Amino acid sequence: MKKILILGGNNLAAKKMVTMFHDNASFNVKVLSDINFDDEGSYIDEVKDVNIIYSFLGPMDVDLNFEALFSALDEVNPPLEQFVMLSTAGIDNELNEKVTYNNVDNAKEYLNEQRYAVKLVDEYEVPYTVLRPVEMTQKNNGKLKIIDEGKSMDYGKVSFDNVANVAYNVVVKKEFINQSIGLIEEK
Repeated sequence: MKKILILGGNNLAAKKMVTMFHDNASFNVKVLSDINFDDEGSYIDEVKDVNIIYSFLGPMDVDLNFEALFSALDEVNPPLEQFVMLSTAGIDNELNEKVTYNNVDNAKEYLNEQRYAVKLVDEYEVPYTVLRPVEMTQKNNGKLKIIDEGKSMDYGKVSFDNVANVAYNVVVKKEFINQSIGLIEEK
């Protein structure tokens, strides 16, 4: 049985994904929602024996969260096999327009924090996937379209359900390994 640690379990996409794992006996899931994500000590006991980490942290300070997390990972050295990170469209300068992000006062700082966090994940040298959704919404906004890294994309909407489904399949079906993918729904 693989052990999964989910960081930022208050995120609606994370909550939806967790329910998908309830029926999958191959995985033991632990969700962290209310710890000090900037404190290395908060992670030490939590990352022992972890095989897969999902991060739904943010929007702001994910860089500081990841510095603490990766310090703990270096100290504990768990049998980590995979890392999945929810980030945002725009970190690769792939958007065709200027965007105002929800709950973000300084878009430039936000994107820099996200880029640095992605860099930490990449440098850790475990298989990873970075999910770059556009604005996430409750309702479905059309057919899910997955945009490869380096390809331009518009800024639109994507449902929490579709983000959760992709995140789930990244681990269960081993999809999009070592990739950064944009997520958008189009009519």
